Amino acid sequence: MNKIVDLVIRFALSCIGIILVGGLPSLLIGLNSGTLDWGSYLLSLKEIFNGILHLQQLTYFHNGNLLPLFPNIISPMVYSLIVLFCAFIAASLISLLLSVCTVLLPYRLRQKVKFFFFMLESVPDLFVITLCQLLVILIVKKTGFLIADIAAMDQEKIYLFPIFCLAILPTIQLFRISMIILEEEIGKDYVLLARSIGLRKSFIVLIYVLRNAWISLFFQSKKTIWFMLSNLFVLEYLFNMQGITIFMGNHMDPKIFTLALLSLFIPIFILYSLGEWILQKKITGGESIS
Repeated sequence: MNKIVDLVIRFALSCIGIILVGGLPSLLIGLNSGTLDWGSYLLSLKEIFNGILHLQQLTYFHNGNLLPLFPNIISPMVYSLIVLFCAFIAASLISLLLSVCTVLLPYRLRQKVKFFFFMLESVPDLFVITLCQLLVILIVKKTGFLIADIAAMDQEKIYLFPIFCLAILPTIQLFRISMIILEEEIGKDYVLLARSIGLRKSFIVLIYVLRNAWISLFFQSKKTIWFMLSNLFVLEYLFNMQGITIFMGNHMDPKIFTLALLSLFIPIFILYSLGEWILQKKITGGESIS
């Protein structure tokens, strides 16, 4: 019961924080004159709360026409979430696969691989996305074959290449985390015992170590998915994707901005809360393992 109350409190405080952030532009209106416009800020917060309570009454202008916000906001919202979660799943699986292969390498070679990925992690996301687009263009010029669409046209939705680009840096981040987890697990007593009775290292890693590693990786990946959200904003502009961040940018209204942030936050919060509950229930009998 206490955990449910704690979950509800964390969810409520997070939503309140997002709402308070949503009204900040109104507060900063008079910043050039050296003052903060608290009156406009409070009025903006009132409008945001009122909008959340009356979602069906919210409207926005598009090409000179007044349109209802719902259900028009749902399509870009779902589009962005599909790209985000597919990229996250791909990054998680690939990073685990790479880390398992790396941990089975000889020590000196393993250190070189880790150093290589450490260097890659410092590469800016904008550079990675642009480089991938240029690579596709180069392949088209050389072969005449378009391996993937590098930009969406009008209302077209593209998935494969944006998911690939969005997953690159998170894969590198999760690889580093996975390596730390795997190397820590390999040093534990149960692994040493298994090695002493003649079990092969690859068997131990795949059957025992990996099972514990992916659980730890799930809890350590929270920062990564929030990092991916910031990259998603850049990605949607570079690929001309009609996702939620583009929708939010085209209609700079505190209510729309706040709802867009909530639409991204709530699914992620549910994912981790549900995942944490399932793991605690089935693996540790309800004890916290985060």
